[in-house]
Amino acid sequence: MGSDEAYNFVFKVVLIGESGVGKSNLLSRFTKNEFNHDSRTTIGVEFSTRTVQLDTLTIKAQIWDTAGLERYRAITSAYYRGAVGALLVYDIAKHLTYESVERWLKELYDHADPHIVVMLVGNKTDLESIRTVPTEEAKDFCRCDANLVCSLCAYNRLTKSE
Repeated sequence: MGSDEAYNFVFKVVLIGESGVGKSNLLSRFTKNEFNHDSRTTIGVEFSTRTVQLDTLTIKAQIWDTAGLERYRAITSAYYRGAVGALLVYDIAKHLTYESVERWLKELYDHADPHIVVMLVGNKTDLESIRTVPTEEAKDFCRCDANLVCSLCAYNRLTKSE
C-alpha cells in the first residue's frame, strides 16, 4: 500500500508513563522494528503510524509518544482526547516509575474518553535480573481496574506474557 492507502479504521493510541521507561523505543520497535540504544527524552509529543491487516480489514494505528517529564504534562494531556487506547508504561527495574502508574491513570481518565482501553506495560524485561517491580504486584494492580491488562515487553522484540 502506498501513501494513498484506504483504511477501514484509524485508531489513536497514546503511550504514557514516566520519562525514561522506554516509550519511544516501544513506538520505534512497533512502527519501524528498530531500537535506539541512544534514545533521547521526548519533548512534547511525537507520533508514528503502522498499518495492520486484520482478516479483511485494514487498520491504521496512530501511536502518540508523549513526554514523561512533569513540565510537559499540560501539553501532552491534550493529546489523550480521541484516543481509543493507551499503553501505560513503567520500567520493571525502577520501582519509582511503577509507583506513579496510579497518578498517570487518573490523569488519563481526567482527559481521555471514559471508554479508553488501557494496557499496563512493564517494559525492559531484559533487565529481569534487577527487577524491582514483582510481576504479581502489577497483576494485582490490574485486577483492581477491569480496564487494564498486564503485558511485558523486551527491547529486542515485542513480547507479551502473563
